[in-house]
Amino acid sequence: MAPRHPGWTDARPASRIGPFPRRCPTIPTHEYPSSAIVHRTGDVEECDGAAGRRLLEAEPLLVAYGAALVASGADLVRFFWHRADQGWMRVRIERATASAQTPSALVTIVRDSLPFGLTDRELDVLTLLAGGLHNREIAERLRASARTVSTHVEHILMKLGQRSRTGAAAMAVDRGLLHLPIPSGGLGMEALSIGTIERLVHGREEEDRAASPVLRRRPFLLGSAVPLSGPAWSDGLEMRNGASLAIDEVNSRGGIAGRRIELVVADAEMFSPEGIREAFEELAEAEVDAITMGYMLTEGDDLLDVAVEYGSPILHAITSEEQLRLVREDPGRYRRVFQVCPSEVHYGRGFARFLQEVTASGRWSPRRRTVEIVETPVEGGQMSTRHTLEAVERAGWSVALVERVPELGADWATVASRLREAEVGAVLIADYLPGELAGFQRAFASEPIESLVYAVYTPSIPEFLTLAGRAADGIVWSTVTGTYSDPLGSRFAGRFAQAFGRPPGRSHAGIAYDEVHLLAHAWAEVGNPRDFEAVAQHLRRGAHRGVNGAYFFDEDQSALAYPDMTLDPSLGQAHLVLQVRHARHRILGPPPYTEASFERPSWWPARALA
Repeated sequence: MAPRHPGWTDARPASRIGPFPRRCPTIPTHEYPSSAIVHRTGDVEECDGAAGRRLLEAEPLLVAYGAALVASGADLVRFFWHRADQGWMRVRIERATASAQTPSALVTIVRDSLPFGLTDRELDVLTLLAGGLHNREIAERLRASARTVSTHVEHILMKLGQRSRTGAAAMAVDRGLLHLPIPSGGLGMEALSIGTIERLVHGREEEDRAASPVLRRRPFLLGSAVPLSGPAWSDGLEMRNGASLAIDEVNSRGGIAGRRIELVVADAEMFSPEGIREAFEELAEAEVDAITMGYMLTEGDDLLDVAVEYGSPILHAITSEEQLRLVREDPGRYRRVFQVCPSEVHYGRGFARFLQEVTASGRWSPRRRTVEIVETPVEGGQMSTRHTLEAVERAGWSVALVERVPELGADWATVASRLREAEVGAVLIADYLPGELAGFQRAFASEPIESLVYAVYTPSIPEFLTLAGRAADGIVWSTVTGTYSDPLGSRFAGRFAQAFGRPPGRSHAGIAYDEVHLLAHAWAEVGNPRDFEAVAQHLRRGAHRGVNGAYFFDEDQSALAYPDMTLDPSLGQAHLVLQVRHARHRILGPPPYTEASFERPSWWPARALA
């Protein structure tokens, strides 16, 4: 008896033992691949021992593929096959030599793992990509979103070391990085040999399905303009991933009345007015049902014009008093534009409130009650407003210096040097790019003085902590919209980390996640997402509690700031003040979200304590 292949069991007696010559009858099967002959009739003949025959007879679909190759006229196919009890197997089916009595194929099988670190789902995507399908076609077959498929394609290109889909497809065919059975069948995949044999095996079933298709309505299309290139790319990734997570959750529950949501992403480079307009044009051309976006780091009142003229609801997080002014002055034109966070005027008020509270608590006794403001010219980046100056003065402090720096390429060593010379008690800095703020903090902490560094928003981006390193420890920062540490926020963070391999940042991942649920609720209520006016009216009604707080749009169609615009935390988004401690963010206020007290920065001299 031929030695038994480890793990395989006998299925039934051999179908036929014919005169086909054994190539290596004495080779132990546990050291070599298992092989068998499949005739066009579907009969299986032993080759190189009985293990291959036993395996094929336990997997009749592989037998059918072998017979189909003979019928197809192809000479060779290579692919991966999966068994629940054995894992992945590499399969090679080739036309047998002329010594066979009848047309036949040699099927060779060996257990193997997926190469290049490919996942099961990436192998499916690569197979469909090699067949010439586009992302949306792949998404339809895999019942996934086009954005999810796009992410898989990016990972595949990186793992295979290829720059293009064409290169990845060629490599897949050349090395047999394909999967049978083909996800959702071989219809439309006939350009590949595996597509041809799949159609020969399942062709009638697929034609029957095609003849009587299940009519499905178009999914809800959510357009998202996010910066996936340029200096704000890392925040754009937060936005995209937050939205993708929410969409996956909605779709896993059956979507909206059985219809899925699909994310359509347009890369909007935040420093490029033309790039932003092109992103909006791309989304309008895709006929999305709503548009979400993060922020713009460029000037121009008309940058939203393309999106506004398209007419769908727009949810943005530009954090801009200027955008609210547009709504106030022309409410008819901007009636479908919603700012999902409070404006930047609250940053100065929150800063002054923190100075007053931390000194009153006795946690810090500043040597001087003077402030320097470091700001950039971008929209929402000017902190030296009347609101800030008045709030700082009421808190018993004075603004000694205002310094405006470019949004990119600031000379942070010189800025830090001037701060040391002025010996101000606190620095309020607003630069929305993590690389820039990290550059300032490294320069300042290299020769520290007894000054509080209070940043606006930027430490919420995970990249900041990576770039700033230990210099970030002790920095205080705030955001008018941030993800809470309560059960809702914690569960969101856990799901995000599980999906993307790292925790979310503390702001825009949560915003994008909440925006999807806001729109999903409105679409479910209205029913028709193309009734843009009805969807906008629903957004104006009631409040939605998300992971970043409550979304209750006031007359300016902007979220309320707690405690500056409302004392009811169930109607507003808390102006969170946080401190970095050992690469973690701890909320210092406001109540009821406080989880820690202010502590001296690591770079302060000991006498800075009260």
